[in-house]
Amino acid sequence: MAERLVPEHEPLNLERSRRRFFPGTFFSDPAWIFQAAALLFLTAFFYWPLTRFLFGSHPLDPGASFLELKILFDFLGDSWNLGVLGFSFFQAFLSAFLSVLLGFGVAWIQVHYHFPGKRWFRLLTFLPFVLPSIVVVLAMILFFGNNGWINRGLMMFLGEKEPPLQFLYSLNGILIAHVYYNFPIAAKLIGDQWSRLSEDFERAARSLGAGGLNRFFGLTLPMLRPSLVSAFILIFLLCLNSFPIILVLGGGIHHTTIEVQIYQLARIELDLEGAAVLALLQALISISILALLIRTRSALGRPKKIYQRSLLVEMSQAKVPAWISAIFLMLLMIFTLGPLVSVIIDSLREFQEGIWQWSVEGYLRLFRPTEGGPFLFALWNSFRIGVGGALISCLLGIGFSSLILRLESTGRNFGELVILLPMALSSVVFGISWFHFYQNSALFGISLEWILMAVHGILLCPYWVRMILPTMETVPRRWRDESRVLGHGAWEHQIQIVFPWLRSTFLIAFFFSFALSLGELNSTMMIADETVRTLPLEIYGAISAYRFSYASALAVILLLMSLVALLLMEKILFQEEQAV
Repeated sequence: MAERLVPEHEPLNLERSRRRFFPGTFFSDPAWIFQAAALLFLTAFFYWPLTRFLFGSHPLDPGASFLELKILFDFLGDSWNLGVLGFSFFQAFLSAFLSVLLGFGVAWIQVHYHFPGKRWFRLLTFLPFVLPSIVVVLAMILFFGNNGWINRGLMMFLGEKEPPLQFLYSLNGILIAHVYYNFPIAAKLIGDQWSRLSEDFERAARSLGAGGLNRFFGLTLPMLRPSLVSAFILIFLLCLNSFPIILVLGGGIHHTTIEVQIYQLARIELDLEGAAVLALLQALISISILALLIRTRSALGRPKKIYQRSLLVEMSQAKVPAWISAIFLMLLMIFTLGPLVSVIIDSLREFQEGIWQWSVEGYLRLFRPTEGGPFLFALWNSFRIGVGGALISCLLGIGFSSLILRLESTGRNFGELVILLPMALSSVVFGISWFHFYQNSALFGISLEWILMAVHGILLCPYWVRMILPTMETVPRRWRDESRVLGHGAWEHQIQIVFPWLRSTFLIAFFFSFALSLGELNSTMMIADETVRTLPLEIYGAISAYRFSYASALAVILLLMSLVALLLMEKILFQEEQAV
């Protein structure tokens, strides 16, 4: 809807964006309140605990020096540690490449074809990304594991007693889970830019006699390069910092990554010096990758009305691309829904008298006061921490987004780097920093629930900013001038004009943040104790204890909560598309 109202003759530029939210003096615009509060919050609750952990006194021995260059050199001189760094980059590269490859295929079909149920297909293909990572881990085990549904089917068909496919607890399992979790990002980024490519170039190339392959490799692919590079770098960064997937599906010490090594050093071996050194190294790597991601940013134009062919009609005409697309869709739906269906089925079974029987006893047990205490406690914690984290991320995002628009050129890039760093930094490192900060200061008796809300809000804020910023950049400059002519003050302009324009995007960002907060495990695992349990922590504990039926029942509840948030997002998006 935003793009429809922007005049064709009015280019989107940085100077217009800067003056849009900050006309006149700095204090004349209400946005400065959100900006100042957001900067103070980020400094006090992110950079200060992190700096205090990395460069402060030793948490266990205040008289000893903590972070020394000698420790860093010794760490890098160890072949095992170098192997951890090498494998971290290797698995992240393969995961990002495969995710972009699959996402490219999804984007191509969504842009060029229409078919029955396309809206729900888009919803289902985006579902994996909003799923909690621990639910994805459980789904992978139940679907691809040695005793999973694929192996059971193959054993029945082939008549074998041993699982023919034993690949989950290895690099293959890590890659499958990462691709499952991240290909929606690639599909979204590539599809958004593809839908905005002008058809004039395509028509010109066709009139010059360029064939389909020549147009694709010589024209379309180069124009999609910014989204391809951005998707690859972003997914590479997420996979580099992946934690639950590696921890559970890695299959042993041979598949240890930086993130898992930090957790093992800090929480298991209590080697805080090694953890701090590795955390500092990981932070420098993440900052470099994030800076590269910011440099690849490209402005998106208005979406084009691309002519979409009917998939069913072209299949009836025996066109090869249509049939390939249909087969791809079918396999993708199996890949997307199969693991989730296996979780649902597993939650409806119980092992009784030596056989598996269908039963809803697992769900009934969750809600019984005598047996479901931990679940109800974790459910309430997850919901309120999710809502609180989403609200905090929204408030921070408003301030940071308007601040980024105020900055220019190099200053904007640096501002984005500082604001988006929580997305790139290891949440395990952040959680460890907060753990020691909270233990030493106790923050005047503030409960851990509030601490987790603040932590989740900081970690989710970068996603919120990346979602809302493009829409903020479409607010026409002339609206501010017209408001002044009509005698409206800055507060009236923001509340009556700007906020209604951004309201839909705000709601989408809120539900997205809520869904991500529901599944946040890394930082929660570092901070929470027995007084604070969440559904992801309960699922992780159940998986570790091989209580898969109980874990499945919990996962279905968490899945439904995430699905509701996604459905609300999809409803808002559909209303926006209908209004265009």
